[in-house]
Amino acid sequence: MLRIALFAVLFLSIGSLAANPEPYLQSAPMPFYPPLCRQARIQGQVIVNYSINEDGDTYDVEAVDGPKMLQQATVDEVRRWKFAWRPACKCHVKRHITFVYSFGDWVDENGPNSIVKWFGIGPVERVEVQGELTSVQTSGQ
Repeated sequence: MLRIALFAVLFLSIGSLAANPEPYLQSAPMPFYPPLCRQARIQGQVIVNYSINEDGDTYDVEAVDGPKMLQQATVDEVRRWKFAWRPACKCHVKRHITFVYSFGDWVDENGPNSIVKWFGIGPVERVEVQGELTSVQTSGQ
C-alpha cells in the first residue's frame, strides 16, 4: 500500500512538472536604438518585467529601471514579442529582461546604425543594442 501511495505521489509530481513548460521566444522584431535617444547620446540598461499568457502574448509589460527615454521604446519592443509553449498549455508566467543600450565605433564608415546581440539559451534574459558613436555625413555631389 505504501508503494502505491509513493508511486501516486511521484506520478502526480511528474505530471505537475509537465503542466508547466517553459515558453520560448518564437518571434520578435529586431530592436533598434531609438533615434531620439541615439541623437541625445542616452545609453544605459533598461530592466523590464513582463508576463506571458497561454497564447504566447506578452502583457503587463513594465519598465522598472533605466533611463526614462529608453524605457518606453524598450516596453514597446517587448510588447511585440511572441512566445510559444511546447507542449501547449494554459500557462501564465512572469519574466524579466535587461536591455543594454550603448555606443561604439565601426570598423569602417559604412557600418550599420545598430548591432543587436541576444543572450541566453532558452529564456532570453539580456539583449544588447549598440548604436553608432558618430554619424558619418557625406557631401552630395
